[in-house]
Amino acid sequence: MLTRLGRFTVRRHRAILVATAVFFVLAGVLGGEVASKLVAGGFDDTRSPSARAAILLRERFGQSDPNVVLVVAAKQGKVDSAEATASGNAVAALLARQPGVASHQIVSFWSLDNAAPLESKDGRQALILAVIPGSDNAVDKVIARVAPVVGGSHGAVTVGVGGKAQVYREVNVQVKKDLSRAELIALPITLLLLILVFGSVVAAGLPLVIGALAIVGTFLMLFVIASITEVSIFALNLTTAMGLGLSIDYSLFIVSRYREEIRKGRAPHDAVVRTVETAGKTVAFSALTVGVALAAMAVFPLVFLRSFAYAGVGVAIMCAVGAVVCLPALLAVLGPRVDSLVLWHHTPKPD
Repeated sequence: MLTRLGRFTVRRHRAILVATAVFFVLAGVLGGEVASKLVAGGFDDTRSPSARAAILLRERFGQSDPNVVLVVAAKQGKVDSAEATASGNAVAALLARQPGVASHQIVSFWSLDNAAPLESKDGRQALILAVIPGSDNAVDKVIARVAPVVGGSHGAVTVGVGGKAQVYREVNVQVKKDLSRAELIALPITLLLLILVFGSVVAAGLPLVIGALAIVGTFLMLFVIASITEVSIFALNLTTAMGLGLSIDYSLFIVSRYREEIRKGRAPHDAVVRTVETAGKTVAFSALTVGVALAAMAVFPLVFLRSFAYAGVGVAIMCAVGAVVCLPALLAVLGPRVDSLVLWHHTPKPD
């Protein structure tokens, strides 16, 4: 089968590269929006007794665990002073007016007659508890709009926004920042290391091309899956790490074997076929192993863990296809030019 695949890739290499370029652009446009569809939560088992009890309390009694916590600090004196009480009640009323917030489930230190559990030991801080109902995505959208409104300075008090809703939103934002930072750091360092390994700028750049294709392609897969079911934001971290790691690993197999076949005197197209026959088998077996191993996480009831299965299987497929189909097609076009921009030559060890 791999022999036929190698021959097909050689015959249709230009069509494969055009299709790959179109797919990359499409995946970049759609997959680039994947973060907006992912959830920052997903750590709860919706079938557990505690989750069923929470659903019962919400549906039958209209009560839910607060997912918004406002920490109200008096600028002067204590929170039970007249000025702080007026400002605290004003903040609670402002929160109740925000669309998406369950106004009937807002309680505060002041609404409960200066309840001690909602007051700090020094008496300078107090809590306002509220509920934003709905799915993780719905809660994230509401808290993103509400937090800037209720946070900050309000009369005699200052307000800090916390609670599970705000924590998950900040996790979501931080994950996006971390991904960008990781890419800016990892890609240049990886390119330098690949140049050290191959001694050729062109050969060193090929694994990064396949890595970019695998990551963007997996983002598109997650975008589609997230339209059907919940997917955790942490799937992006796994996609980036595994996509870059596996694509470089698989590309090293393919490119190194191709260069060996060229050195043995094979014609470029014959070298591509032989590379897919041999190194392609290793890549396919490795991708299958990785995909099956991570697919086992789909049996867990937590969205957080199931998302690793979605990302892991998707990135394994994309890396394998990129290394066994797209990369050989690119090698068929490059031919001996794969060793262009050589910085130094490595003498291969004898067989």
